[in-house]
Amino acid sequence: MKLTYNWLKQYVDFDWSPEELAERLTMLGLEVEGVQKLGGEFEGIVVAQVITRDKHPNADKLSVCRVHDGQGERQIVCGAQNFQPGDKVPLILPGHTLPAKPGQEPFTIKVGKIRGVESHGMMCSPSELGLAEDSDGLMILRPDAQVGQPFAEYLGRARGDVVYDLETTPNRPDWNSVLGIAREISALTGNPLRLPQIPPLSEDPERTADALVSVTLADAELCPRYTARVILGVKVGPSPDWLRHALEKVGLRSINNVVDVTNFVMLETGQPLHAFDYHLLAKDAHGKPAIIVRRAAAGEKFVTLDGQEHVLTPENLLIADPAKGIALAGVMGGQNTEINDQTVDVLLESAWFHPTNIRRTSKKLGLRTDASYRFERGADIGITDYASRRAAQLILETAGGRLAQGVVDAYPRPASPRSISLRLEKIRALLGVEIPRETCENLLVGLGLKVARRVPMPVDAPAPAPSAPLVFQIPSFRVDLKREVDLIEEVARLFGVDKIPSTPPRGALGVHPFDRRHDELAEIRRLLTGLGLHEAQGQTLLGESECHGVDPARLVRLANPLSSDMNVLRPSLLPGLVHAVQHNVNRKTHEVALFEVGRVFELRHGKIHEEWRLALALTGPRNPRFWEGADRDASADLFDLKGLLEEFFEHLGLRAVAFARRPASTAFWVESADVLLGGKVPLGEMGWLHPLVARRYDVREPVLLAELQVDELLGRRNADKQFKPLPAFPSVRRDLAFLAPAELTHAAVLEAVRKAKTPHLEAVELFDVYRGANLPAGLKSMAYSFTYRHPERTLTDAEVNAAQEKLVTHLKQTLGINVRDS
Repeated sequence: MKLTYNWLKQYVDFDWSPEELAERLTMLGLEVEGVQKLGGEFEGIVVAQVITRDKHPNADKLSVCRVHDGQGERQIVCGAQNFQPGDKVPLILPGHTLPAKPGQEPFTIKVGKIRGVESHGMMCSPSELGLAEDSDGLMILRPDAQVGQPFAEYLGRARGDVVYDLETTPNRPDWNSVLGIAREISALTGNPLRLPQIPPLSEDPERTADALVSVTLADAELCPRYTARVILGVKVGPSPDWLRHALEKVGLRSINNVVDVTNFVMLETGQPLHAFDYHLLAKDAHGKPAIIVRRAAAGEKFVTLDGQEHVLTPENLLIADPAKGIALAGVMGGQNTEINDQTVDVLLESAWFHPTNIRRTSKKLGLRTDASYRFERGADIGITDYASRRAAQLILETAGGRLAQGVVDAYPRPASPRSISLRLEKIRALLGVEIPRETCENLLVGLGLKVARRVPMPVDAPAPAPSAPLVFQIPSFRVDLKREVDLIEEVARLFGVDKIPSTPPRGALGVHPFDRRHDELAEIRRLLTGLGLHEAQGQTLLGESECHGVDPARLVRLANPLSSDMNVLRPSLLPGLVHAVQHNVNRKTHEVALFEVGRVFELRHGKIHEEWRLALALTGPRNPRFWEGADRDASADLFDLKGLLEEFFEHLGLRAVAFARRPASTAFWVESADVLLGGKVPLGEMGWLHPLVARRYDVREPVLLAELQVDELLGRRNADKQFKPLPAFPSVRRDLAFLAPAELTHAAVLEAVRKAKTPHLEAVELFDVYRGANLPAGLKSMAYSFTYRHPERTLTDAEVNAAQEKLVTHLKQTLGINVRDS
């Protein structure tokens, strides 16, 4: 739906700027997709007249023209072929830019030579001006166009007007009209809505509408109302400037005064209309032109105004005369009765068609028109006669003629107005705010609703009690208002959603001890998914045979199990995760990284103990399949799991976590380790699942598992974050390679470095370990880099060398290493 700022102001007063109007429309629920200021895009383009046209001396398809631009003559080289001397065309002057097209750079016109002949400007086509998608030749203007007039003024796009492109929701068909938008602004501002007043029309005293045409509704379900007026003695021709400009501003092409009026009234009121050439209608048996609204016959052919022939079915509603179809109801008229230059008498149609039928017809035939867009969303059945009278008024003003008296209004079952009750208590309950009764009434009345009934009270009695409901009569243009809650939504929308305070939801008063735990578990889930794991949810019931390594006396058995596979409450999350790994591997998903947070159960001192656990499972290749390198197919190992846990602990706020390797394998683990906080407090365990156990689950790749106690994780975390500024001074690196006993561990080296207390040492990194040829037996080569940095100044080489020498001496004394020279 497109409308202009000035057009809207004709129907309601408001003092907002064009930008403020766009904001207000958005707050009302309309989506403003575009705002276009008119006039500026045609800067430097004027109406010009071609004086002469001669052949270009160096090109067969070019012409050299003398063109008058209102100030004088100029020479233009042009390649178009559709113009002659005397034609008036749009001319862009040098130094000015053509309207930019989407996705293209603006093009500025300059004085230049074309095949050796100078050209001082360019005559334009509609596509070059952005007025058409494609065009063949120049845009030929009307003969009455004023030479030298700015092209924007010629189009009626005077500066100061603004076009709004609005996206309306399907449930608000009343917004598909200028009056519908004006009504919203009227309700919001409290200023009255100015409906166009229709004065007494010039009627033919001797001719009546019902004597000139008959209307038969053969299918009143698909067309419950059809009105017809006849206008005699019109003169079809160009539309006046005000009408043509109004349509062109919103993107509609001017056709002639009669058709333009029907389009204008459609935009104004939201009611599509159609005009037929009265004398092209076939007559009935009584010699009277007749309109029959009927379903099409199977296979019936019909040619629409766009020249396309359509094969119809009985699902398509057709406007017909006794001999033929003359329009696809609610979609498009036919060529056989269109208004033309010889039209003298006009039959004006204003009707209401069933939305579903119009939608089906439009979709099936591939015809999308402004009329079908409005009808398929639900037009206003109550405005059909008003729109017809409004169109008749404007046709008489622009095309002359006389109106036949009266109207043929086929409306066999007039719709009864609907009423909805509104309780103030319900408003308060839903919105959480007290809105005065008078405010609610004024807002809804401003939208066109009427107070249908009030609580009867004596004359001298006080005002009605607040609990007395208001009953509103719903106008026919508000097809979306069906229930009390719809009225409350309208009150909230106009009252202002920003004025409605936030309130706690009912039934959510107070707190629960689990609230904090819920948030902490959510944080654990967030961290692990951020590390690339997927959450799994296993069964709480397991088979006793799957409880590996658990003391059978501590199992919680069911008194009446459903099966032997589900006869105990799980004492661990690990069996469930292994099942999840099996499920993925069996479906060709071999790269698996899972976690689960859940409760486990065991017997302690004769009572069931319940606690929260966190479990992780990894299997599959360490690196993605596209990774290059020798270890591309290497499987994940314990160090991958250890690194993942260390990263998780760091983000969770657990520091000084150690991994104590267990000396021997078990029936469940090949290798395993205890996870300890500070080397003392047990947090859980991790390890490599025994291949014999994995094979029972049809898993061939190594499976890495870990299980942690959630209470210990959360109870001992330090949620405080520590930050330090980025270094302001450069670092200095020193490398050291040495021979060491083969049993020397990296942890022992780090411990020795820590005890050395080397000044300004910032980081230690092991970057190479070598065992093999050219080394004495029982020794290995280890290479470290040491990074030094001072927080307040740049270190000198002498300071770094002294610190490094002190560190090397300490390592020699404590570890018995031999520094390598190369």
